[in-house]
Parts: sequence; C-alpha cells; structure tokens
Amino acid sequence: MKILQFFKKLLNEFITIELKNGIIIYGTLFKFDKSMNLYLKNVKKSFNREKSVYFDSVSIRGSMVRYIILPNWVNLDLILSEI
Repeated sequence: MKILQFFKKLLNEFITIELKNGIIIYGTLFKFDKSMNLYLKNVKKSFNREKSVYFDSVSIRGSMVRYIILPNWVNLDLILSEI
C-alpha cells in the first residue's frame, strides 16, 4: 500500500495531528501500522491555547485522526515520486 510507504518516509519526523475531537497533538512519528494507528514520542497534547500536557509517547488510533500536518521543509514531491 502506498500510504504505508509514505509513512515509512516520515519516520522520525516531527508532525502535528488534529484529532476528530479537536485535540491537537505534536510529536515525532516513530511507528505506524497498517490500520493507520500512529505512535509518537516527545509529545505535546494541546486541548486549547492555555492547556497543554506533555508525554514521553502516545499511540493514536487511526480512525480518530482528522488530518496530519507535515513540517514545511518536507519535500512532498520528492517523497511521492519515490513511492
């Protein structure tokens, strides 16, 4: 599956994930699986602008992800051409 190859290229990259319940999670992607479950380390979980919680690692169920924001310096054209 091409999406799994895409995530393989993003391993050890800092990403931002917005969940369907509005929580925003910032962290480094270190693992994923075929169900699109994502595992991050060095995580900041933001409920709103005033409240944040820090974790060593978290796992996020794939069905809870609204969208993923990649860093600006990630070259999507290069990654997609290699897949």
